[in-house]
Amino acid sequence: MTKDAAQTNEDPAELLQRAYSLKGSSESKALYAEWAKTYDKTMLEGLGYLTPEMTAKLLAAHVADKWARILDVGAGTGLAGKALASLGYANVDGLDYSPQMLAVAESRNVYSRLFEADLNQPLAVHDAEYEAIICTGTFTHAHVGAACLDELFRILKPGAKFACTIHKDVWQSGGFAAKIAGMENAGILDVVHCETGHFYAKSEAPEGWYCVWRKTGNS
Repeated sequence: MTKDAAQTNEDPAELLQRAYSLKGSSESKALYAEWAKTYDKTMLEGLGYLTPEMTAKLLAAHVADKWARILDVGAGTGLAGKALASLGYANVDGLDYSPQMLAVAESRNVYSRLFEADLNQPLAVHDAEYEAIICTGTFTHAHVGAACLDELFRILKPGAKFACTIHKDVWQSGGFAAKIAGMENAGILDVVHCETGHFYAKSEAPEGWYCVWRKTGNS
């Protein structure tokens, strides 16, 4: 992809397919560095992206405390953070792999803290630091697999909620179905909510799952 490819009038569906076909961290960083300034236009106007708002509402249905400390995982340009802020949540941090995307998120002024992190590596976050996690658009093609859930649950407090989307194409291949079942059987999480749904307003069939998990008091 050329330097300006993600900033042209390229068809949004084709651009999304490029994101789903990334190979390796260098390609990922390059794409999101180029795409950061036009990401919202592509996703919201071009594709009718629903998941940031829908996942925020899903989390809100299970987290009453507006001052709960929430981590937005894969925050990108801050669409989920913006949605949470509109619902009255005032203590949201965010992490993402792309500093360019985080710069856009910072401009929204809805985050208490933003930091760059790789979900394939240990996080520089204390155990049981957060009361909730939201993660939308990250558990999908050419992104992280289910192995990162161990680290994300480590930083959640017992009883904390985790709301996320998981694309149907990685539900099995990305290890999510097996990982969730294993963690549930081990008493690490309870499945509070899990149903298929649309990720885009213009889609004809559900793209994946909307989930809410609870970290048990035994983990």
